[in-house]
Amino acid sequence: MTSRPAMLSQEYRQILKTCVPHMGGPASRRLGAALRSMVAVLGIGSVVAMAGMLTPETARADPALVSAPRGVAVGGHDVVAFFQDGTAVLGQQTHAILWHGAVWRFASSQNQERFELNPRAYAPRFGGYCAYALSKGYLAPGDPALWVIADGRLYLLNNPSALAAWQAERQALISAAEGRWPKILRK
Repeated sequence: MTSRPAMLSQEYRQILKTCVPHMGGPASRRLGAALRSMVAVLGIGSVVAMAGMLTPETARADPALVSAPRGVAVGGHDVVAFFQDGTAVLGQQTHAILWHGAVWRFASSQNQERFELNPRAYAPRFGGYCAYALSKGYLAPGDPALWVIADGRLYLLNNPSALAAWQAERQALISAAEGRWPKILRK
């Protein structure tokens, strides 16, 4: 027979595997501590029952702050590599974390660590949505093949025409996009 603490540990591990399969590093340790606290205070049965009460009618998601088709930010590209290598590099599943509701992949453990230490320094401005589209008042996904670093921020665009316009009128378009972000997500 398995002891109660061992049973809780097994159930806790199963919850982590089910809920957060792509987390790693400090973020997963913080979530793990939060889940352990919930289980300690409420008991595993209560935590599982609360999760079971969430239905499409009761669980309302906030607007997506990050453009992440299929749950993966920036098309799986390593955002640190844009700054470090000056190019778009695909990340690996073995170097991934969950941040702002999306999976972020990295080409190396060093890049993952850099991101974990300061994600806002590397994450694309406007959540990876096309900065040009946002400046014009609509949302479109950003394309990691069409990017610009300006004033220390990564901006994604979604087509060559948007990239050309962005480069010609960058400051005015940044101001327009800043004025719409994040309110545009609530439209």
